[in-house]
Amino acid sequence: MNRQILLVDDDLLLREVVSDYLNRFNYVVETAESAEVALTMFEPGKYRLGILDLVMPGMNGLELMKLLLEKDPNFYVIIMTGYPTVDSAYKAMVEGVSDYIIKPFRFDELLQTVQKYVP
Repeated sequence: MNRQILLVDDDLLLREVVSDYLNRFNYVVETAESAEVALTMFEPGKYRLGILDLVMPGMNGLELMKLLLEKDPNFYVIIMTGYPTVDSAYKAMVEGVSDYIIKPFRFDELLQTVQKYVP
């Protein structure tokens, strides 16, 4: 099974800590600091799951998600945000997000969410 994850967040420390944590559970995590970088890395079928920050400079996580899902409709997306609102959660779900996680999150909560889509 494909255990590759694309993690996109403008926070370097978060990218490092989350990828190190998920690597311990045999996930292969590749990171990008922006939506633009993620788009250059993305190929249909390469990643099973994307963990995308909602609020980033330039293109936001929902805009990135739309582009990635157009390229690969079988790609799962978890949106994470430190700025949760009912509106952003609703919009994310309507636009195709698989799950939504609020920062700061516990690692076990993140792992359980990831395991729903990549056992």
